[in-house]
Amino acid sequence: MDGYAPLDELSSQDDLQLLPMDLPPLPPRFIVPPLTDKPQNPIMDTVKQEIEAYKRQPLHYLPKELSLLAAQPSSPPHLTFSTLWLDALTRNFGLRNKALSWDRLRPSYPSHASSTGFLSEQDSLVFAAARYHVNLRLRDLSVNVVYVTQNNLLNALKMTVLGTSSVYHTWDPSSERFVQACLGDNQKGFLLVDGKDEVISQSIISRFLTIGNLLRRLEVLLDTLRARSAKEDPTVHAYAHALSTIVTFLRQALSRCPPVNDPLSTQSHTLSAIWMHYEIYEEILVSLGDMCGRGETTLPETYPPFHLSPVVLVSTIYSHLERHIERQSPHTILAILAYVLTHVSHEYLQEVSRSVGYGTDSLKKASRDTGQSLNHHEEDEENEEDEESQDIHEPSSDTFPDFFPPALLDILPVARKSLVLLEKAQPDHPILQGTMTQGVIQWFWTESAIESAWEGHYPNSNFASASAPPVITTRTAEDEEHPEFLIFQLFNQEPGTIANPSSAAPEAEAATHSLRTFIDEFPAALPPITPTLSHLASLVLAPLVQHASTLSSALLTLFLTPSTTKRDTLNFQTHLSLLRSYLLVAAPPFKSRLAAALLSDKEDCDSEQTSHGMTISSLRRSGSKKRGHGKGERQPWAVGLAPSLLERETWPPVGADLSFFLRTVIVDSFENVARDADEAKISRSRVLEEAEYRLGFAIRDLPTGPGRDKWLNPLAIEALDFLYMDYKVPSAMEVLITHDILSKYQRMFAFILRLMRVEHALGSLFRMTRSLHNPLFPTLATSRKRLLHFRFVAQSFVSSLSAYVSDTAIAGNFDPFLACLSPPKDGHEAAFSDVFALARGHSKLLDDMLSACLLRSGQRAVGELLRSALELILEFTIVVGELYRARMEEYQAAPLLEDISKKFFEKMAKLVRNCCLASARCDVLICPC
Repeated sequence: MDGYAPLDELSSQDDLQLLPMDLPPLPPRFIVPPLTDKPQNPIMDTVKQEIEAYKRQPLHYLPKELSLLAAQPSSPPHLTFSTLWLDALTRNFGLRNKALSWDRLRPSYPSHASSTGFLSEQDSLVFAAARYHVNLRLRDLSVNVVYVTQNNLLNALKMTVLGTSSVYHTWDPSSERFVQACLGDNQKGFLLVDGKDEVISQSIISRFLTIGNLLRRLEVLLDTLRARSAKEDPTVHAYAHALSTIVTFLRQALSRCPPVNDPLSTQSHTLSAIWMHYEIYEEILVSLGDMCGRGETTLPETYPPFHLSPVVLVSTIYSHLERHIERQSPHTILAILAYVLTHVSHEYLQEVSRSVGYGTDSLKKASRDTGQSLNHHEEDEENEEDEESQDIHEPSSDTFPDFFPPALLDILPVARKSLVLLEKAQPDHPILQGTMTQGVIQWFWTESAIESAWEGHYPNSNFASASAPPVITTRTAEDEEHPEFLIFQLFNQEPGTIANPSSAAPEAEAATHSLRTFIDEFPAALPPITPTLSHLASLVLAPLVQHASTLSSALLTLFLTPSTTKRDTLNFQTHLSLLRSYLLVAAPPFKSRLAAALLSDKEDCDSEQTSHGMTISSLRRSGSKKRGHGKGERQPWAVGLAPSLLERETWPPVGADLSFFLRTVIVDSFENVARDADEAKISRSRVLEEAEYRLGFAIRDLPTGPGRDKWLNPLAIEALDFLYMDYKVPSAMEVLITHDILSKYQRMFAFILRLMRVEHALGSLFRMTRSLHNPLFPTLATSRKRLLHFRFVAQSFVSSLSAYVSDTAIAGNFDPFLACLSPPKDGHEAAFSDVFALARGHSKLLDDMLSACLLRSGQRAVGELLRSALELILEFTIVVGELYRARMEEYQAAPLLEDISKKFFEKMAKLVRNCCLASARCDVLICPC
């Protein structure tokens, strides 16, 4: 007793003042005698006590009332003590129940012997009576207590688990749960089973109420889904049908559960056995309620919204099934959730399959062909093609379920676009005809089906027809003679041969039979081949991944393989050759004719002698009028430009003569293309024949404003930026040559035109300074030396830059790219997985070219240095031209040339320094010096 003070120490005056003085003290009324110091023998002591108990005389101290109650009516007064009270007084162990109470007087009291003295281990009625006597319940008008017998309660709860109201519980639509019947406003109540206390009674009833609440909530959800429009997604209707089948199946199973009101039934179950019998149904409905967002603890106003999206719906079912598999839930729960997933995802999987042309049936093709034949308007067809092409290039915003493997997620959007392109490029392709044997993408669960799929043999039939009850039909000779009577062959069956004799609800009966068969055939665990649900999903979707990959490869092969048919215009390599030859100005015939049309390297601005003497402008011009070198002309000489472009004295030049002359540039350049007779060149020649209308020049309006109107000045290096070259790509190849890629080609074309303009300007400079007898600076020797030195440096820089652009920036990137464009062969994979990867590679090719020419947005600073250097060279040639035309004196031109040369060398120093730093940082040779 360490830490506790004895009672005597607490009896001080100070302590007694704190205690209430009107209560008497409570001294101990018993003592525990000490054990004797002798050996103990429990067996002999117990025998002696029993012998003494039998020899002990009864004590006659009981009241007469008890003696009269216990005595028999005809017994004499001296025999008023019955065996009941006699045994209680003499403590006869092992003969009767040890519990002593008034309740023992009733005849139905259990009189069998009990091996324990604890009340909690006595008979249920004894224990309930003891608890009621000890914990006497106060009467509360706000609490309605209903005492029911066990049989009546079980019969009522049997109706509750079926979702029907009973005499004790009714359905409350506001809270969507069963509540106790006959309760007033603001009144609580509970049922009290005979022999059970309040806690045990509520524990027993709670399982039955849970089953009834969840079953009824699922029915309410089904009523909501059935009320929706029939035009909604079929996945939602499949979800409703699967839930309806499960609810019907559960109600049928619950109706057969005990207690059964059958007078012929001999089954008798204890309350605990009945309570455990409903455990599996509670677990099933709890799992279904959680999947549907209708858990018992969830209030109706807090229900999660029902997602109509098939992706969300299928992903939710899959996640619940995967969670129960990881928890190793009972077999029935796994089978039911797998049944829901199989039926709900079936239509969605077929839709995904149809989106990539997998398992396309003839009916779909016929409907599509019919739709095309009814469309007679060519303009509408062109508009639809344009919209389809735009949709192809836009990034797909579709989402997919969680169980789709990463390989399928990567290739499925690509395969969808590839299917549209392949139908447009080659409608008669074998992969579009459905000639290959393709199974149905569907879930399979049995070990035999999984092993068969692992070996490559996927099921070809629908799961719904395979699991339906068989219907035996027989055909007679009369049916063959009269085929119109085949609709009555159902009535030719023998009695009992029809698997579904019920004519009231054959569909519901077939559905429950399908579910029952599915549960029976569902394996206890997944096989070792697919140990988890994700492995099984990968196996189920493997044919779709293979088909999508084959579809992408087929389209890629179509674009990369030369052909001699009418589809030879889809050869991507030929289109790349055209783009390189014309938009990158790599073809010598085209480059020379383009330079003759737009540029000039003559030392005089006289426009009399042109390369094309029969232009419209030359016919308008008088033959005797020439441009002189007089000072009356106000506009400086735009060195490097063709004189015919400056004839109208407006910039940019517009008119029929310019468009006609540029059109002949393209047509004349085709005449020098060699046309060989071998088959490899036939495809190239046919594409080149179409290039006459695929290629063309166009004029665009550039932005104007402070600092952005240099293209309006023929003296600026941006004078030719208004002109660009357009390329009409075939609609089937717009995925490989997009508008973004064409814009990059046009940026390269504008840069090459600027470079050609500076080259021709330097050619004019050399012509103007080649005379040794009549130099430009006859009296200023220093300025003349500076002129010659700057001419040499500028010519060396421009020629090196031009060679770098054509050999390194263009050819150095284009040639390796063309070498990778070989179609996939047996045993060798292509460099690109699909056409969209090829398009990304094409775009990266142009990005590398722009980076090599310092034309990317991230290279704005160093690119501006290169543009300024070329602009200073052009300005230098213009000043020399003004001096050559005697429109400027020596002393006026000398400081201008000195200032231009100084700025040029400063720009070159910065350019070389920045280029070397950039090349050291990114390991890319971008320095053109």
